Amino acid sequence: MNWLPLSELKDDEKIGTGRKIRLYNVGLNVESKADDYFEYMVSFIYENNQHLQLTCLSQGEAGNIICVLEKDLPNHYAFGKELKRMMGTENTFIKIEPGAPGNAD
Repeated sequence: MNWLPLSELKDDEKIGTGRKIRLYNVGLNVESKADDYFEYMVSFIYENNQHLQLTCLSQGEAGNIICVLEKDLPNHYAFGKELKRMMGTENTFIKIEPGAPGNAD
């Protein structure tokens, strides 16, 4: 599993559900800066066919939504450009798993 800086993500990369995003330097009281992050997962929104949401998976913040992404309708994914627009690229990384749905091979 590799983490790619969002600044290096292609604008036309398809961002589907299940993709994980990390936002570092969030200000957690941890010994190592490597552990100072919140992790999010791209997921569907109940009864909303136009957007995807980024839901926090990290303890203490789990379930919180940081943003929504506009889907490339009629498809069920957003593009990297939209993710970068909504999350920003500073301190933000995306998990790259070759062969997984919505991931580049």
